[in-house]
Amino acid sequence: MSSSSTPVLIRHASAHRFELGRGEVIRISTPDGGQGGDFSFVGFDQAVTRNAIGWELHGRPWLAFSADPGSKLYDGDGEPVLEVLAAVGDGRNDIMYPGCWSGVYEDGRPGCRDLISEALGIERRELTGMLSFFINHTVENDTYRGLAEVSLSPGDHLELKALRDCVCAISACPDADIPGWTAGPLEVTVSGPGPE
Repeated sequence: MSSSSTPVLIRHASAHRFELGRGEVIRISTPDGGQGGDFSFVGFDQAVTRNAIGWELHGRPWLAFSADPGSKLYDGDGEPVLEVLAAVGDGRNDIMYPGCWSGVYEDGRPGCRDLISEALGIERRELTGMLSFFINHTVENDTYRGLAEVSLSPGDHLELKALRDCVCAISACPDADIPGWTAGPLEVTVSGPGPE
């Protein structure tokens, strides 16, 4: 029988740290259908993850844009750490962008890289990968354009299962200009481990 944690509300422009044991499932949802954000864990390697997903899907060293259900997130050693179980709602789990930081905002507000690195207790430069959830994109010959309009509904969510013990963090993005986002909270629960 799995147990479930008390839901944690992550307010707009903030982040929270979670310690996951092997087999535990973390669920990130948007209760009012208006907030996206970023997810990371200590050691997350976006480039290795993109390449590993490409190999899994196509048997070639192609790069994937997103981590869909069934995809795994890898560390720098090429070891899987988490698996995407579900992605319900509009938008994808973008694994292209590094997350924003204070230097890209005119007002100097902390971006998701700042918020997540602080929650993890590491320097921002040590943050090696991000997964941006509830994101849409378009691709052209020379440009990948993320942050396209998204249409979220209350309860849309992302679920990830820890394949081994890990420390992760989730941010509710501080950007209020992404089409479809309305600066609401995120709700996070941790459950399990359930049956293998």
